[in-house]
Amino acid sequence: MSAPVAFVLPAIPLRWLLLGSLVGYLLVMFTNPVRTNLRDGLRAVRRYKVLWFTLGSFGFAYALFQLALRYYFFCVLPPTVRPTFVWMREAWRDPMFWLYGSPESLWYLPPHALHAVVRDSALPALESVAGIFNLLVTTFPLSALAAALFLVNWDGHHGVLWHALRKRFGVWGAALHGGIVVCALAAFAKPFLYAAPQLLGLQQAALENWFQWAPVADWLAFLFEYLVGVCIQIGLMLIAYCWVRGLTFTQQHLVDFAIRRFSYVVRWAVLVMVLSSAFIHLPLILNNFAAFQGMFPHEVPLIDARLRIARGVITGILLIFASMQITLTFHSESLGKALHDHLRFLSRHWWSFGWFLVVAGMHFFLTLVFLNLVQVGLGDGTSLGIAWSFIVPWVNGFVAAWLLASWVCYYKHGDAPQTPTPEGAMEQGVLF
Repeated sequence: MSAPVAFVLPAIPLRWLLLGSLVGYLLVMFTNPVRTNLRDGLRAVRRYKVLWFTLGSFGFAYALFQLALRYYFFCVLPPTVRPTFVWMREAWRDPMFWLYGSPESLWYLPPHALHAVVRDSALPALESVAGIFNLLVTTFPLSALAAALFLVNWDGHHGVLWHALRKRFGVWGAALHGGIVVCALAAFAKPFLYAAPQLLGLQQAALENWFQWAPVADWLAFLFEYLVGVCIQIGLMLIAYCWVRGLTFTQQHLVDFAIRRFSYVVRWAVLVMVLSSAFIHLPLILNNFAAFQGMFPHEVPLIDARLRIARGVITGILLIFASMQITLTFHSESLGKALHDHLRFLSRHWWSFGWFLVVAGMHFFLTLVFLNLVQVGLGDGTSLGIAWSFIVPWVNGFVAAWLLASWVCYYKHGDAPQTPTPEGAMEQGVLF
């Protein structure tokens, strides 16, 4: 008796897979219930290019800093551990390897590269979706410049924040302002943390103390970076809102208005910062001190797994309370009232909101897979790979700006405010 033959799926040509994927994508885009808001978001981005340019600029600055840091490590680290720089790998003309290349070729995808990229892009894509409702922009290293401008009260914005916090929180506003100033000082010093041990010539004992306490400064800097990012996101949402309402604005008044609205969002921002500090930063800080080292794992895989779990928990919380930030931005409310309006919004629009999450997640995921796959194919440290890393922020910035503007359009079209909103203030000339 012959042995049973295992069933093998038929091989499908790549062109048919791509065609089927395109048809499925178009079907989703033209049949989902939020397609009108996605179209309006794209029109808003085309009208106000500052939306994608702002997000792209911060990402581009971060890519430049990473290149400078890579070069710095190349200069100071021993040859066995320093990062590599490769000007150009060889070209290839073998038609059998047109898709994957070879290890010596200009383009090379290692075995299972697609599987690894898809796996590694899932959590960042979810975090990007949550970023629509919280924070999309990575402000470092430009946050150091923002800290310097904040401390010298550039254009009077520091004074606007001071008066807004005092008016909103009274004495507690002064305490909150003091904490922001301390975090701004840490953010200004953060870029120098990487080179300070070599520049100062620290001895072994001082070097150990430096690496113990440097994460504390990094954590304080992160808090300022987050607050700057939230304020920028509020400003971008207000720009998209101006497109929805057909309003005009000046840059000076828009920034000041965003700062004043920030005083209403800051309570929610503080809650997010507490969660991030407790789940991510505090364990990393305490792990540097002998009294707490037994409480946390030391193996790199276990640390990475714990960080992924923490990031997943925070992302889930932000998705559950997705409309809290935008509700506080457009309505002068307490946290309790904002939570009530958030639950009412979800109860009314759960179906279409679910579709918005699906469409946003699909775009972030496909974008990350494509960008990361090209990065892997071009190689780490090659001239083309470095050049591609400077293109990535602009692509990410455009996709993120489009979905953020679409979220504002979706929220304002589906929102039925029961409390006074900033719209009245805008129409009375506060913003203009």
